[in-house]
Amino acid sequence: MTRWGGSGDYVEGERVFAPPQGSFDPDWVAGLVLDRSGRPAAVPRHVLADAAHADWVRRSQGAAEDVRVQALGEDGIAPATAREVVRAVEDFVTAYGIG
Repeated sequence: MTRWGGSGDYVEGERVFAPPQGSFDPDWVAGLVLDRSGRPAAVPRHVLADAAHADWVRRSQGAAEDVRVQALGEDGIAPATAREVVRAVEDFVTAYGIG
């Protein structure tokens, strides 16, 4: 039986467990953004994953959330989507124990 999650990207048994504690997965974060949006993707998943990785790097360098949102905007991500990416990165980092 195939069961689809919120974004419909993973089927049962394919990716049942989250990434290992302490590891960052930008594709997983992109899935969070897509799942939370509740609407068809305005931005392709691979673009969201790239944005999530760029944001994680900026976060790792100590950039504040508002600076990170602005930087994603400069990278071509719409402000609302940039805020969603930053929030998803923060939630992921908190949930999966990334320092």
